[in-house]
Amino acid sequence: MPNITPYMTQKHFEVLADELAQDKFFYDSLIAFHEKLDRMIKYCQASNERFNVKKFIARIDLTYNAFDKKMRSQVQKVGA
Repeated sequence: MPNITPYMTQKHFEVLADELAQDKFFYDSLIAFHEKLDRMIKYCQASNERFNVKKFIARIDLTYNAFDKKMRSQVQKVGA
């Protein structure tokens, strides 16, 4: 069987971006995160020629910022 990357849709990219945003929050090393991000971008590009890197990274940033805000508010509640 040939080694073909499965086709991914916009919904797949959104779910993956959300997962990567949480990884970004919990990774100890930004270098390790960016290496993973680079691998995921290459995989997504291979799976769908219409993959939009800018939109993907914007989704990661949006989700990361919302998650960061939520986590900081939880820490403040515990510390209060």
